[in-house]
Amino acid sequence: MEDYTKDDVINALIQIPVNSRKRVLVDQRSYLMGLLVYRFMMTEHAIANIVGIKRDKVHYNKKLALQLCTDKSYMQNVYVYAQMFPFDFSVIEATSSVHRLKTVELVLDKKFFNKLKATGSILGHDDIRTTIKFLLEKSMKLWEE
Repeated sequence: MEDYTKDDVINALIQIPVNSRKRVLVDQRSYLMGLLVYRFMMTEHAIANIVGIKRDKVHYNKKLALQLCTDKSYMQNVYVYAQMFPFDFSVIEATSSVHRLKTVELVLDKKFFNKLKATGSILGHDDIRTTIKFLLEKSMKLWEE
């Protein structure tokens, strides 16, 4: 079933008992909650309200879907739901903070560095990193057009 909706996943999630800690059921809940968060972009609060559990349990379960997506027993436990609602969790990058910034190290020669500093001062930037980010965003926008 390649074409499924958020409501289909919610209905399947509601059918699984939330008070059981059996590994099979925990894995199934985590798979479905992961789908709702990562495919349908639902908030943890919305899922918690629908299912009737605390938000922190949703937070924990969505991380399980990412951490265990390659685990053999996990895949056996969620096989039925993985067939009904296919989704590749391995493409999602697991981070401890959703808004974590990435750092890129860049080595410049003196001439190019001075050009960037001059450009930054014209643009009113105090930091060269701001100038570099601005120019990269500008060039990406042009490239996308």
